[in-house]
Formats: sequence, C-alpha cells, structure tokens
Amino acid sequence: MSAASSVAPLFRALQAADVPAAQALRELAHWNQTDQDWLNLLAIEPQGCLGAEIAGHVIGTVTTTRFLPASGPGSFGWIGMLLVHPDFRGRGIGSALLARAIGYLHDCGVETVKLDATPMGRAVYLKHGFRDEYGLERWAGRPIADWGLTIGDCELTSADFPAVVACDTAAFGADRRSIVQAWFQSWPERALAVWEGSRLAGYALARRGARFQQTGPIVCDTPEAGRALLTRALELAVGEEVIVDILSKNAWVRELVQNAGLVQQRTLTRMYQGPNARPGQPQRIVALAGPEVG
Repeated sequence: MSAASSVAPLFRALQAADVPAAQALRELAHWNQTDQDWLNLLAIEPQGCLGAEIAGHVIGTVTTTRFLPASGPGSFGWIGMLLVHPDFRGRGIGSALLARAIGYLHDCGVETVKLDATPMGRAVYLKHGFRDEYGLERWAGRPIADWGLTIGDCELTSADFPAVVACDTAAFGADRRSIVQAWFQSWPERALAVWEGSRLAGYALARRGARFQQTGPIVCDTPEAGRALLTRALELAVGEEVIVDILSKNAWVRELVQNAGLVQQRTLTRMYQGPNARPGQPQRIVALAGPEVG
C-alpha cells in the first residue's frame, strides 16, 4: 500500500465487513486479537468503532467501549485498537482517530476516558490530556507443569454470572458485563471460580488469541483466591503460548507468573483523561482482560 497519495482520509464507523482489513492492520502490529474480538467490540459499541479510509482501503482503526458506573452518577469509557497502517503514519491520522474516539465518548456523556498505552503511544496520549494511573506488565511464555497448588472443582457457569459481574464491577470501578459475558461465551471451558461458602471470592476467564492465549481477566477478593485462580488457569494452559497482563504494583502476581516460567515481554501504562472518580480496587485485579477493554 502506497502513502504517495495526499488524499485526506474519510472517517466513518467500522462495519463487520471491515474486519478483514482491521485484522490486516492488527497483524502488521503483531497484536493478538481475533476476528471474534473485533465483532464483539462492534456489537458492544457499533457507532463508537471508527475507521480511516483512503481510496476504499481501511488504513486506520480505533474502538471505544462505554462502562456504567459502579454506583452514583458518572461513567467512563475505554479506547482501544488504535492502529494506523505503517505507510500512512506521520500524517496525523492516529491523532485524528483518537480525537474522534474521545469526542464520541464525551458526546455520549462519558466523564473519564481510559486506555492502556505502549511506551511509544504514551507520549501521544500525554499531549491529549491523559495522565498516568499505574504501570502494567505483559508476561508471556509456556507455563511449566507442577509449579503451584492445584485447587479442586472451580467451574464457573452461566448461573454464576450476576455474582461475577458484581465482583468485577467492584474491582474495575464500572459495570462491564458486556465484556465479561462475551469473554465467558467465547471459551466457557476455561471459566473458573473460587467460592467461600455461598460468596464468590474470585473468577477467571481466558480467551484464544491470534498469537497467544490471553489469561484474564482474573479478579479476586483476597490474594489467596487470586493465587488459586491464576495457578489453575496456568495449569490448564501448560504447553500453550500464554500472555498475562498484570499490574506492576501487585508484586505477588509477578512472583506467581515468574514461578510459572513466564518472562516479561513489555510494559504498558494505564492512563486516564478526566476526573477518574471511580478507580475501582486495582489490588483485586490479578490479570487484565486485555488492552482493548481494560
């Protein structure tokens, strides 16, 4: 694809028919999302997933997702999948997509906008008024066998979904049931739970990616529940290529993934624009869902 043309891009909502073009951009960036991930994002926020098109070709993308507040007024939104074809970088297309995504969320009444930034992207987001919230780390590799404590029956079923949403909302700071449900439905065999009596103490999900299995989100009430869930999730993935995104400040999670044989691949920064009145309880987050949704 040539960048010789100086034609201004057309910005429009992405459609399901654009998924192959979006996947081609994702492949150039060596990211992990699948066709189904794009379709999930389009279904959840059909007017908030945007593309930049030149001469009939999609050469840039960005997605947004809105989350309801845990309680009271306010809400926050998420920005992900900001991609521009290498031939068209340096022309302000990425910044224009970002500005349109922010504008869409603000027009929808969103007060706070969040995203997970690469070191290169962080410099761009700072210029748009984003601030650092906390550091993230991606760990990758093939989990080794017999490294942790095996837990017993921990199946998560659709009947447990209300408890999962309540657990996730408290930790994340907003209701993202659409994301949790999509991830659960995509791979229910890897959905796990830890119960303390009749109370859900934590849950874990995983999804198949284009390059790796993504282990997460994993949310817990206590480190003990989190250890049990992450241990079991990685035991199920022995021999598979896995990525786990964790919070840098949760040192006990880093120790667990190190003991499982994973190695740190890269760092990210969670950033926000706006009041960030509902930061959730990050100490309860063992593993993230992924940079495209938090």
